[in-house]
Amino acid sequence: MTRRLIAAAALVGALAAACTSAETGSSPAAGGYDEAAEQEPAGGVADAGEDVTVALGNPELPGIGERVIKDADLRLEVDRFKDALQRVTQIATAHGGFLVSSTVEGEEARSGTLVLRIPTDAFERALTEIRELGTVERETVSGEDVSQEFVDLEARLRNLTAQEAVLLRLMDEADTISDTIKVQRELTGIQLEVERIRGRLAFLEDRTTYGTIAVSLAEPGAVPAAEPGAIQRGWQQAVAGFLGVVSGLIAFLGVALPVGTLALLVLLVVRRLVPRFATRP
Repeated sequence: MTRRLIAAAALVGALAAACTSAETGSSPAAGGYDEAAEQEPAGGVADAGEDVTVALGNPELPGIGERVIKDADLRLEVDRFKDALQRVTQIATAHGGFLVSSTVEGEEARSGTLVLRIPTDAFERALTEIRELGTVERETVSGEDVSQEFVDLEARLRNLTAQEAVLLRLMDEADTISDTIKVQRELTGIQLEVERIRGRLAFLEDRTTYGTIAVSLAEPGAVPAAEPGAIQRGWQQAVAGFLGVVSGLIAFLGVALPVGTLALLVLLVVRRLVPRFATRP
């Protein structure tokens, strides 16, 4: 079992390294999977290597369309601030979006800002309708294509999930405490990376599903409201990323803690029983 474990752990480590290389574009195999890993390992451990490669298979790249993060920042001069404010909210709702935040300034509410989340397929239409509400004094529109990052992360997730399944099976087959601890060490690292990738994918999914439009409105002569568009967008991204990491960490601890606790208890029991048996005549 020890020899089999060493061979399997080595192969899993090689696959993880190949997967990491693929993310930087240095590996020719899709998704970081190296076909050389399917070759029979030398040293009399062909069975262990064969079991691992069969379990991992040859994952295909998932079909992912264009993924773009869309952001816009507008400042408009409007004739009637309150009417324009209400109309902007209606435009967001009509296109399946929603209002994230709003700030109104001035004694008679003559200026303010709104931050909207709009589905990306309706982003340009909503932006055009908002422009028509007044005179555009400033406009910034940006897009970030993250399609390749989606492909890389999905490929890594598929490989890591397959490696996790192999290690879980090896843990079930472990004959000694030492073997269990070795597998647990490898498994913990892979599970943490899996949850990190899932958190990043969830963040990117949200940012590419809904674009962000920050709108500053002001009547003629009114002092424009402070422009929190970039700050608020950065804050939203930071909060979403933090929540993704926290959710991933919670899921990881939910798996790692019970397994680690069980392994520790078994180790303590073995340490207590082995000396007793050893001292018996």
